[in-house]
Amino acid sequence: MKRLVSWSVAGAFAVLCSSVAQAAVLRVFPGLSIQSAIDSAQPGDTILVEPGDYMESGNGLYGLRIETDNLRLIGIERNGEGVRLIANEDQETGILAAPSGCDYLDNAEECAEKRGESDITFIQGFYIRGFSVEEFPVNGIQTRWVDGFEFVRNKSVNNLNNGLYPTLSANGLVSENESYGSLDTAMWIAGSENVRVIGNTLHDSVIGFEITVSNNVTVERNLIHNNNVGVGLFHPDGAGNPPLETMANWRIFDNNIAFNNGGAVAPEGSFQSLVPTGSGVLVLGVSDHEVIGNTVANNGYVGIGVVGWCSGLVGTGRDCTGPEEDPLRPRDASNNLVARNFLKNNGVRAQAPLLDLTQDIAYLHIGELEDVNPLFENFSLIEPPGTGNCFQDNYTYPGGIISYFSSFLFDTETGNGELPTDGC
Repeated sequence: MKRLVSWSVAGAFAVLCSSVAQAAVLRVFPGLSIQSAIDSAQPGDTILVEPGDYMESGNGLYGLRIETDNLRLIGIERNGEGVRLIANEDQETGILAAPSGCDYLDNAEECAEKRGESDITFIQGFYIRGFSVEEFPVNGIQTRWVDGFEFVRNKSVNNLNNGLYPTLSANGLVSENESYGSLDTAMWIAGSENVRVIGNTLHDSVIGFEITVSNNVTVERNLIHNNNVGVGLFHPDGAGNPPLETMANWRIFDNNIAFNNGGAVAPEGSFQSLVPTGSGVLVLGVSDHEVIGNTVANNGYVGIGVVGWCSGLVGTGRDCTGPEEDPLRPRDASNNLVARNFLKNNGVRAQAPLLDLTQDIAYLHIGELEDVNPLFENFSLIEPPGTGNCFQDNYTYPGGIISYFSSFLFDTETGNGELPTDGC
């Protein structure tokens, strides 16, 4: 059965191109409202947006707000011109796909209460392609409680918290996007599962790419450059989402992570302001992940660091204590595999508050140094030593030597230890 749709917005109209089997294709032209087309769409519809600059009005916190299942939102590029969604009025986040009643800062309990549900009903399916989302003071493109999402060939420009931000969502693909100019993270996967991140370019932000509180995330063939930190794999203390019982299987594979020596200035006092500029990959207080086959080069502080959470924050003034029953424990970095990476010219400048980790590879749990330095006495009470890590077959250019620091099997005479292989 065919469905014919027409509507008007402030005296304007959008045109239905075609519709088959209960799904329509709707077209929006410059001067019309994309949001009005979204509000009129039914599950399964596609909205084609003609090239031009769009500034939506009357959407409260958002440039665009999606609540419909299986909506496809496609920006058309023609003659080098695409679709630009630009911040307007008091809008905070560019595009949010989330169930009705759920705002971008709501937790699960708040969202369910607003909807009168015991458990949140996820949006089923959301696809966005070809949008440049620009100058929003919080996030660029965000999902929240969406099952089955795709971000393809979009651009996030100067959205000041997070650029591309799938959170509390599942079964997603983020591919061939570009994101830059964020004061938190160009792309952040948070509280999500079964997400593939492939072929994106992430640059000129505080953190290029970040994962927290997630499961089964594959990060492959991305270019991550000119950020303060290239890739951050962070303990739940660094996130706004509560921890999960399992947070495992983050696979960082075949990425180019280079020249991450400063891309933006993090807000003063934020967690992001504490992580050391010049870091390629930081595995900070998390376990059961893989960093394999990446090119990590010209990051001034450290190429790849596997560090206990408290060890990484020591000397910063951030509290890293808590009771044994704290649900955020443990804070160690264990059972991580770092293998077959190509490392070159990392670690050329020091800036750590206590320990100089300027190396291609650094492994650090300060609790392992209790016997050699009284400064770290009793440190393992708040962070147990890491176990089961494997550093294997990492290399550099012919004739080069990988530099490293390790607190594992620390040697008081040489001032260094061996990189762990107890998990190999």
